Amino acid sequence: MRRTLAACAGSLLTLSSSLSFAAAAPGPYGPYGPYGDQPAHSAPAQHPPQPDTAPPDPAAAAIGSPALSGSVPQTVTSDTGLFGTLPDLGGPAYAMITRSDEDQIGQMIVAQIRGAHLLLEDPEVDDYLQQLGMRLASQAHDEKQSFHYRCMNDDEINSFATFGGNVFMFTGLILRTRSEGELAAVMAHETGHVVQRHMARAVEAESHLSLASTAAMLAAVLIGVAGHGNPGSGEAMEGAMAMAQATAFQKSINFTRSEEIEADYVGIQLLAAAGFDPQEMANMFETLAQSEGLEGNEIPAILQNHPVTPERLAAARERAAQFPRLAHYGESEDYAFIKERIRVLAATPDQRIDQYYANLRVNRPLTPAERYGEALTQIRDGRGAIAVPTLHALQAEYPELIMLYTALGQAYASAGQEREARAQFAEAERLFPRNVPLTVHYAEMLIKDGQPDQAHALLLDLFNNVDPTPPQIQLTAQAASAAGDTGDAYYYMAQYNLANGELGLANQELELALATPQLSTVQRERFRAQLLQVRDWMREQQQARHGG
Repeated sequence: MRRTLAACAGSLLTLSSSLSFAAAAPGPYGPYGPYGDQPAHSAPAQHPPQPDTAPPDPAAAAIGSPALSGSVPQTVTSDTGLFGTLPDLGGPAYAMITRSDEDQIGQMIVAQIRGAHLLLEDPEVDDYLQQLGMRLASQAHDEKQSFHYRCMNDDEINSFATFGGNVFMFTGLILRTRSEGELAAVMAHETGHVVQRHMARAVEAESHLSLASTAAMLAAVLIGVAGHGNPGSGEAMEGAMAMAQATAFQKSINFTRSEEIEADYVGIQLLAAAGFDPQEMANMFETLAQSEGLEGNEIPAILQNHPVTPERLAAARERAAQFPRLAHYGESEDYAFIKERIRVLAATPDQRIDQYYANLRVNRPLTPAERYGEALTQIRDGRGAIAVPTLHALQAEYPELIMLYTALGQAYASAGQEREARAQFAEAERLFPRNVPLTVHYAEMLIKDGQPDQAHALLLDLFNNVDPTPPQIQLTAQAASAAGDTGDAYYYMAQYNLANGELGLANQELELALATPQLSTVQRERFRAQLLQVRDWMREQQQARHGG
């Protein structure tokens, strides 16, 4: 276990019990937007930044354009009134916990999970899961609900949905799926829990808990489950009380059997509306149920948290049969390649992922996606020259897969062919402007190649149009620092700390930014506006803690 449950619960329980703040400045980044000198295009913030800054995910972003390269067009069925047969979402549970409360709790949970180093934060994986998730979530037509799809770096066969529309897909589960439809089915089920706001119902009985305490217990449960299904897996004896609290809390918030059926019900509709085979939900149940004959401690965790009964399987089949069958259900080209990317990134050194691909070659030729995975291991091991011809061939065969352009540029760089690497990235950026994974990797290469000015400019252009994640904010700070833009580097690190809910550290970074010599007028105004806003938030937080 990478961090004890006691440490997680303890750190969260020290947070303020009151999390309602009023904005004192026109937005979380002041009047200028997060990274540039132009005004931000977002509405003024109503709360200080809570931990975590996620990629943009309004449902509208997923409508009207293909969610994934090679994906089939979305097919909306005429059966659009089915949500009305489900529980009334205006009931007392939802009056108690507002959407703003849910977002704050969810952001706190994500920050704790990130702090425990349990997330696999990779630009390509993040981009794929978010786009696939939004292809499903956009069919719910709930513009007030945000959705964030994240990858948990754990070999458990498991998935979660929690507050704030946060859905966690475990690497073990993703690698177990046999098709994009099966992966989409699990994501649709978890999205169904979000759409029905099941977590709000589950904590109704725990209404005595503050938002911070609720987040603490939920984060403890989730981090504990990442320790192989046991919320009491922390090693420290002093964590026994916190573990007991988390275990009891988990029992109180476990989804009921009827809620699991509801999530299936909604998820199947989302699958069909997004152009997937609605039978994939039941297919995935059967895939997972094949492991139920194992001893109890080896049963996939997802079956312990989401038990599959014959009645539930039959209900899923019957529900799916209500939707018209399409002549063909397509699968995006991205799926198989992302799956192999996850296999490589999630592998530990003792797993010898290079030997995995070598063993496959003994019995059969590698698939294109497996060749990509093998090339990634070669780049990782400093053998980029071997990967170059493989990636050249794959790029010619799959010209729409942006990740192949990126990998080829990285292979050139690994082989010491800097000129070829720069040319590869520049051409890819021309073909696919402002693609987040591509631009991030291009900037990383430019920084290593001694061109931080260009990297800084590239990232500014990207993140003035697309919200960055905390690691991407940190990369921007690194580029600014290497380029000698000390004031901006401090400013970006302040944004990084704000994204993680660290107001005190953000205050310090902004003070250092303002103390930097030779600032432009625009920089000084931007830094000062942000500092005043942070100090207002800190003052309001202190008053809330003291009941003032």
